[in-house]
Amino acid sequence: MKKSIFSFALLVSVIAFFACSGGNGKKQSQEGEQIAQLQETSFKVYGACGMCKNRIEKAANAVDGVQSAEWDQENNILSFSYDENKVNMDDVHKKIAAVGHDTEKEKAPDDVYNALPECCQYERPDM
Repeated sequence: MKKSIFSFALLVSVIAFFACSGGNGKKQSQEGEQIAQLQETSFKVYGACGMCKNRIEKAANAVDGVQSAEWDQENNILSFSYDENKVNMDDVHKKIAAVGHDTEKEKAPDDVYNALPECCQYERPDM
């Protein structure tokens, strides 16, 4: 009898677990909302100095769904984590280009680049 009750309780627990998870592999909160699926990526962003670093990271972090961003000045690589359900990579490239920094996919407008302080004017890639 005890074995039957234990087996039944175990079966109910397993069914409840899968019912709460929705069976789609994505985590959900108690209210059934999907929890962010954070991803990490990186790409080339051109710049020259610490002011560039601040500007690039601020632009990337301004994109809804970007959790954190860090630009490596030595290698010109922006690394960031983001919610894959909210972020379109093209939007990140465009946001950074809009503040004067070329990326591997998007060229900054010439007038914005030319308005950067002299120390921020990097050698622009051919695009």
